[in-house]
Amino acid sequence: MPKKPVDGLYSKLHLRVTARTQLGQTVFVTGSSSGDRALEGRGEALEMVTSPGEWPVWRTKKPVIVARGVPHCYEYQLRSGDDVDGESSLADAAGRVVTPDVAELELNDVFGTFERFGPGDRTSSFASSRYDSRGELAGRSRLHIVCYHLPVRVWKDDEGQWRAGWGDSLIARSPGEGQSVADAVETWWLGTVHGGLNRRKLTFADETAIRRVLEPMHCIPIFSVHSKDAYLNYCKKVLWPSFHNVTVLDQSCACWQDPSNPSRTWDQEADGAGWDAYEALNLDFRDALLERLDEGDTVWVHDYHLMLLPSLLASSAMFKQDAFTKRKARIVFFLHIPFPTSQLFCSIAHGSRLLTGLVGADVVGFHAFDHARHFLNACKRLMGMPHKSVQGGVTGVEYEGRTVMVVVRHVSVEPGKILRALGGDATLREIEALDLTLQPLMAKKPKVVLAGVDSCQRLSGVALKLLAFERFLSEYPQWRGRVVLVQYALLDGTRVEDEARTSGELRKLAARINGQCAGAVEYREMPSSRLTLPVRLALWSRADALIGTAIREGHNLAPFEYALVREKNPGVTLASEFSATASLMSGALTINPFDPPSVAAALDAALSMSAQERRDRLDRDLPYVKSRPSGQWTKEILHDMNVVHQQKRVYGDGGEDLVAPLDHGALKSAYAKAKRRLLLLDFGGTLVPKGDYITKVLKTQQIGVTTLDLLDERAAKALEALSNDPRTTVYVVSGATMHALHALLGCYPKLGLAAANGLCTTKPSLKTYETTRRCGVADYGTDWDAVKAAALPILRRHAARTNGSSVLSRDPGVAWSYYRADPEWGRIQAVQLIGDLEAVLKPYDVSVVHLDGMIEVVPGRMHKGNVVKHILNTLDEPPDFLFACGDSKTDEKMFSSVYSHLADAPTAEHNQAYTVTVGKKASKALFYLNDHAHVIDALAKLASACEPAS
Repeated sequence: MPKKPVDGLYSKLHLRVTARTQLGQTVFVTGSSSGDRALEGRGEALEMVTSPGEWPVWRTKKPVIVARGVPHCYEYQLRSGDDVDGESSLADAAGRVVTPDVAELELNDVFGTFERFGPGDRTSSFASSRYDSRGELAGRSRLHIVCYHLPVRVWKDDEGQWRAGWGDSLIARSPGEGQSVADAVETWWLGTVHGGLNRRKLTFADETAIRRVLEPMHCIPIFSVHSKDAYLNYCKKVLWPSFHNVTVLDQSCACWQDPSNPSRTWDQEADGAGWDAYEALNLDFRDALLERLDEGDTVWVHDYHLMLLPSLLASSAMFKQDAFTKRKARIVFFLHIPFPTSQLFCSIAHGSRLLTGLVGADVVGFHAFDHARHFLNACKRLMGMPHKSVQGGVTGVEYEGRTVMVVVRHVSVEPGKILRALGGDATLREIEALDLTLQPLMAKKPKVVLAGVDSCQRLSGVALKLLAFERFLSEYPQWRGRVVLVQYALLDGTRVEDEARTSGELRKLAARINGQCAGAVEYREMPSSRLTLPVRLALWSRADALIGTAIREGHNLAPFEYALVREKNPGVTLASEFSATASLMSGALTINPFDPPSVAAALDAALSMSAQERRDRLDRDLPYVKSRPSGQWTKEILHDMNVVHQQKRVYGDGGEDLVAPLDHGALKSAYAKAKRRLLLLDFGGTLVPKGDYITKVLKTQQIGVTTLDLLDERAAKALEALSNDPRTTVYVVSGATMHALHALLGCYPKLGLAAANGLCTTKPSLKTYETTRRCGVADYGTDWDAVKAAALPILRRHAARTNGSSVLSRDPGVAWSYYRADPEWGRIQAVQLIGDLEAVLKPYDVSVVHLDGMIEVVPGRMHKGNVVKHILNTLDEPPDFLFACGDSKTDEKMFSSVYSHLADAPTAEHNQAYTVTVGKKASKALFYLNDHAHVIDALAKLASACEPAS
């Protein structure tokens, strides 16, 4: 397994490559391991240069700074405009690998030929990945599909022996289809049997027999004593209605919960069993998984029953491969029901725990964009977790230094399976039985058949459907006696009170309609287990239209089955605008169930539709229906997970991450041995946590606190000891104003301060205490009076319309903060403000920078990297120990300047440099610390090695 960079030693890597380029082509080198930290951004490439005398040899302008003793992957690219010809396209490899072991190393390569020649030769090999080029699992990795209900049927035969077979589920294996991910990689399913309802008491012998019969199917049953309480209480009485946008008030007033127990409708934990059992169930699943996981495996968790499982796994010591919290396996979570609005999500007991549980995954997936959007809003509003667009067309949530991908992936039905079943004997028998049922209703002539298949629960909107159908028969009398609605209401026994109330309501409505128009409604109630595939196919084959009026619905596969069955004789689908179907099937008629007149009109339009229009509408949806089998969906989700890790590419068979964890012991040892040390520290998010308090103090200049109000005692003591060490120079480089920074850190006169990302700088003082400090202003020649005159009116207009925002007039500089504004509204205003400012400030040499919660107008050439260059150039002697630490994008420039300085400095065998990002994420830094608390731990370690102040 490759080593991690630990001791801070670095090498200067001089790269030379022979590449016979054509006119207009340029050579670039890009890194895909920790060596990439010295390049201009992860995923970007470093341009190489040549001259007429050197061509065809290209070289790096400056040596690349990389960690010594660590394998580094890299590859060369030829670019001409937007066209890129990379070496990875020439060979099935992740790139070249070099392990520098000296202070300075020169490599001579040939483009497209993976052999090293000439001086400085070091062993070169190729990195491989656990995922192939399509993002599919490769090698010995295993996939664990985790679901509350195992996608199997388990029963006892006539001889009392346990039997098992695959059920009808998206995540079940489909033998013979050739599309299952299990055909390509070893796959195991983990979950409960009998839906956790314990309809029959299972003995220990039963459980043993069930395990034995399921093992050849690669299914692992989990028998949890908490299963029933968790499923029937917290899952079905709290999460199910809440996630379908039923508020606590609605649950109480409309008796969504148990009407015999009013307190239960208000207090989500009144019975004491719901949440505790839910948490315990997730822990049981975690323990079962931990016994099975190996390094490189993938865990795919399904649906709302197991929302805590991703974080429970990720936080388990057994799940961490080493002391630095590297994960043993990768985690995907997919939600199959809708995600509620953020306002409604706030009413759910333990909502923040549920969100934290989900973001323990690497990828969180949804069936519809609306569901993903509500999840992102909840993360931002409830937990303060920002989201951003990520390369590849997906969105990521920032959490504890990681980027959790949020994806929308669509799935349809299994065309082969359905078409085979459609011509099967079982389906033909069901068609005959349905025809016998409909024959008395047809009377003298055939009728148009409308079909509906829904759960017998209020959220399915069947009562609204019947009311709209009644309105249809009244307002369009020409259809009376010519149409029949076949409505199946499915009983699954999970929400007994809801089912009983809904059933009574639907029976009365059906009877009322039939009393007005005999035979207009064929209403049936049946257990959901009895609605087999042949029963459904029989109904679809006879239905001229399928109508769904769900109040709120996740992914329903019935419309996809119906479209496929009606390929030769097109029908019409009417889909509720509150269902995922409406956004996925463009050929469906979209209806609002709460508007019976419009639904009645849509029914008339559907039944009056010409054959050509029915054909055209179906042809819009058939390509989608046929091309999205569950196997393809599974592979796409796993590909999304691979994209996450391609964002921080791996090297070597060990799969080590790009940014290594910082070893405190090695850091202290290097610091103690050094003679000249320089520490460059960010403030917010590094020395102190980011949050509303920091925002209030630093961003709005309401300075009414001292440093000790923000820094904990250990941080304050560490800063004091480090700044007082005669061999150590410490600078805090922050985006805060000098006024704010001096108010907070002015009590440390020997601490250097660089404010506003480098606009103002004060050097460390040799005096023990000073009341005032001289501030050097680097305005980069900007006419700030003119800039403010142009920008301030625009900033004030946006502040006036954005409650919680404020204009920050700096000296010099100007900014607009929306930290305390509504996050979504603030971001919308920020995007508009950037465009307005860029338009009016074109004549000036300034840039408009969008940071976390703030828009700044800064000199066009100003960033933290420039202040770092200034600090390094003003030191009496170059440091032999350098420590730079920060958490945000602005700190990446600081790391780049450190590398640039090291590349230009005289080569030294034992000089050490630590560039450290806060949070494990893509960064130019070589090391990471998890959070600000770990930064304080590291500084305390250094402080313990300081010389006492003279």
